[in-house]
Amino acid sequence: MKLAALVGAIGVFGATIAAPAAASVIDTSGGYASKIDYFGAQYTPTYGQTFTVGSDNALNGFTFYLGGGAARVRAYVYAWGSAGPLGAALYASDARSFAGTAGDAFDALRFDVGALDLRAGQRYVAFLTTAGLAQPGDGEMSWMPTAGSFGSNAYDGGDFVYTNVGSSLDAIARTQWDDPHGAFGDVQFRADFSPGATAGAGVPEPAAWAMLIGGFGLAGGALRRRRARTTVRFA
Repeated sequence: MKLAALVGAIGVFGATIAAPAAASVIDTSGGYASKIDYFGAQYTPTYGQTFTVGSDNALNGFTFYLGGGAARVRAYVYAWGSAGPLGAALYASDARSFAGTAGDAFDALRFDVGALDLRAGQRYVAFLTTAGLAQPGDGEMSWMPTAGSFGSNAYDGGDFVYTNVGSSLDAIARTQWDDPHGAFGDVQFRADFSPGATAGAGVPEPAAWAMLIGGFGLAGGALRRRRARTTVRFA
């Protein structure tokens, strides 16, 4: 095999083993089991879910679920501290209208983020808030369906969180939240991820490393043979 062809083959092989893995998903959604009431501008204006980022660290989008009375909301993503958001908003949505549902029915509100690079192993919070938005005139409360029975730990990487701070987003983002420390369990929530720009190339498996090193050995041998056949002449 010619050296150029061999190196080209190794390059293709290297690109193959560095290809990112399939996207990962956090998903606690399902059928109705229970709910957390009193979400809305006249009640508790901010409900959210904390989550922990895995090795696929680019957040593509997330979904909350609402039932009950109509509401207008925005969605946000922040880094999460011990009892509240940290720093500036990493994502802020446009205003969305939830039309309301009857009985135990609920609807999905999907927010496309667009491959937001987060830090693997770090906890974040996504939340819905009515802060700063004019609301429908009926004033009925909305609710979020729980992930399983009320208080159950459906997801180990986070918890339902909330705050009763008023209609100011600045106050919501910069004060301690009423974190129930997992006592309320988790709400139904979905977030999907893909490998981010800061995640680095995929790490080859041991067998892949062996093949790659072997390929470089073949390339080195071909180069040495080529040098051995070269005749150097002096004028």
